[in-house]
Amino acid sequence: MKTTTTFIERTDSTWEPWCVYWSPSTGDLLVAMYNYRTMTGKVTRYNQSGQLTQTIQYNNTGRGLYSDPLYITENKNGDVVVSDSESRAVVVTERGGRHRFSYTGPPSGSRLWPRGICTDALSHILVCDRYTKTVQMINKDGRFLSHLLTEPQEMGDPCSLSYDVNTHRLWVGSGSRDNNKVCVYRYITRQDALTDEHRPRPDEDAMSSSTPAV
Repeated sequence: MKTTTTFIERTDSTWEPWCVYWSPSTGDLLVAMYNYRTMTGKVTRYNQSGQLTQTIQYNNTGRGLYSDPLYITENKNGDVVVSDSESRAVVVTERGGRHRFSYTGPPSGSRLWPRGICTDALSHILVCDRYTKTVQMINKDGRFLSHLLTEPQEMGDPCSLSYDVNTHRLWVGSGSRDNNKVCVYRYITRQDALTDEHRPRPDEDAMSSSTPAV
């Protein structure tokens, strides 16, 4: 028999949970929320007992950090990484909530429309871009490194990401109506992860076969 356990119960109906991430390092649950009335967002942190321990909402000048936080993840250094669709930026704050940087696109000047996001074993931040239909890689400090996937490749329109820390494979979900599939890639080897060596370009020969979504 299936059972449902309520872990967190909302006390303010104006805030809608938008996305969640469980932190393997702390056991905390990060929840990005959206307020329909103010059209703003925030990130809340809950401990393993479901108690609210932190709210990240404003920068050091009191300005809101988020407009539409659609995807959330955490980096190895504890940074909270949010893909904000409305503000067209990847918003990164440190573990304590201080705003570190907002990434708005590569130096070439092309705009960014971020969607799925994740981090890898080398603390790179990977983000899907709806404008260019690519997966972009930046370092933990917000510097653009490379495009892992570009439009001509088989993905079509990447929209979601997940990195497997055990196999070092990148799972990419496509959002195209006529091209719904999940593709699996490998661009980091076990040795890279152990030595923390920086290799921003994917190894074409190591890419796994794609698996259609069900």
